[in-house]
Amino acid sequence: MRYIVFSAILLFISSCKGDLDLIIPSSAPGIGSPSDVPLIYEEKIDVSYGRNLLQNYDLYLPSTRNTRNPVIVLLHPGAWRIGDKAAINSIVKRLMDKRLNCAIVNSNYRLTSSVGITYKEQIQDINTLLNKLKNESKTLNISTNFMLVGISAGGHLAMLYANSPLGDKLAKGVAGIVPPVNLTSPTMYNGILKDDVQKLIGKPFSTFSEEYFKASPIFQFTQGSPPMIVFFGGKDLTVPVDQAEICNKMFTVSRMNNEYNFYPSQTHDWDLWDDTLNKIINFASKNL
Repeated sequence: MRYIVFSAILLFISSCKGDLDLIIPSSAPGIGSPSDVPLIYEEKIDVSYGRNLLQNYDLYLPSTRNTRNPVIVLLHPGAWRIGDKAAINSIVKRLMDKRLNCAIVNSNYRLTSSVGITYKEQIQDINTLLNKLKNESKTLNISTNFMLVGISAGGHLAMLYANSPLGDKLAKGVAGIVPPVNLTSPTMYNGILKDDVQKLIGKPFSTFSEEYFKASPIFQFTQGSPPMIVFFGGKDLTVPVDQAEICNKMFTVSRMNNEYNFYPSQTHDWDLWDDTLNKIINFASKNL
């Protein structure tokens, strides 16, 4: 009897540990030979979270999910004005191939190519999406432990949402892959993305510099910011090296929980997906 009670206590303690087991192995030890562990993803495609045609998402629900593991929310690239969630379907497939035991959300958001859409409306879209998922979490049997994963412009929005007063700060963790983080830098407001950055803000830097500061994630960092992992490339001409350098510096200044990854030979066309996703999964396991 004492052994049973002691074992139960150990099981409870181990279930409360910080590291999550997010990967379901392809086989599990059994009597004699390994047996496959069933893992099926239920797909819900083009689910609406608003009236605009771009306010929609795809949802992938693993059959083995629980209400503790995080929900991975993907935000696509496209310089804030173009792009679609379909462009990163390959990332969804990579995550499923890894047998990730997390709900996966691949979301669209309104684009600055439409009149009146700035970063504020895009942050509102993320907030509306996460609130919808939060409200439906019991029905879907998912957690409200949201991990935003954004690429390029999507990375910028993920990092900004997690720290900006514009939303409800529902993100518990963030991953940014080649994200623009300092829009007040000439490499942003006067670089390759000059026109796109101006569309994002709504006015040129020369007449509206304060808004460029508000739209730059690094100036929102605090010690209380959610855990954040970032990836930058040393040969990225779209999001130049100065963005990586100041991001790393502001991580240090703010003393926030972070992991900084810099790859000297990488360009903006990221191709280290297996390594990157493994690091994101490991980061989420330890910090969410």
